[in-house]
Amino acid sequence: MAPPRPVDALVRISLLPVRRLRLGPPATRLARRDARPRTPAAASAPLDWAVQYAVPLLGVAGAALYGVLRLAYVFFYLQLRATPEEVGYGYLEVLSSQLIGAIELVLLVTAVLFLAGIAVHGARRALGRVSRGRAAPRPLRPVLVRIAVRAAATAVAVVLAGLPALAWHQGAKAKSGLTVRNVYVLHTVRLPVLAVQAVPASVAWVSETPPGLLDISARRCLLYLGQAAGTAVFYDVSSRESIRVPTSLVVVSLHNADGVPFDC
Repeated sequence: MAPPRPVDALVRISLLPVRRLRLGPPATRLARRDARPRTPAAASAPLDWAVQYAVPLLGVAGAALYGVLRLAYVFFYLQLRATPEEVGYGYLEVLSSQLIGAIELVLLVTAVLFLAGIAVHGARRALGRVSRGRAAPRPLRPVLVRIAVRAAATAVAVVLAGLPALAWHQGAKAKSGLTVRNVYVLHTVRLPVLAVQAVPASVAWVSETPPGLLDISARRCLLYLGQAAGTAVFYDVSSRESIRVPTSLVVVSLHNADGVPFDC
């Protein structure tokens, strides 16, 4: 048999089946890639991030918040010659009575700053359109996120710096003889900011005056600050001194007044 001619070889090669690879559009390829099942490592990545970063940050934020709140209580009672622990404000009491109010105050300030930021952004955008003509609109969502983040950060800074200053101001009012009870942000919005008290009071002994203790039953310029560990703490506006007596030996009557008598 004679060897095949070159033309016959070309014909045979051209008759071989040809496989075509269908790639499809780029969007389809991306969708197929996203539809692939995630590995366990990829699925647990958000949880690992939360454990590594979020939990320590929450702990640091809680410690910083407690430090600022305790500093505020110290500033208030320091002017009345007492400490927060003497009137019943320890770690748990400060957090339980103050944490919710501080968070509400942060949210309130954040909302106010957020609305102000939106108003400023809208005014700038309107002025830009007037000066440069009609421009292509920008995506609104990134702008709102940026304004919200800035408003929240500013609100936290304002609250952390403002609480000690507010406590010092309220302590000065109490030192002058005015009634201070549960400091609120505004008179219309009842958000408790500081759960402190300095209330006009009168004291009577259960029996005769015990030996070795001051007879405070005749004092008219007393402010009741609180009690802890069986000891009641008072501040005398006239003599500028703090007085501590056992709670089991006295009967305390709180007065619904704006302050101690004017002649104190």
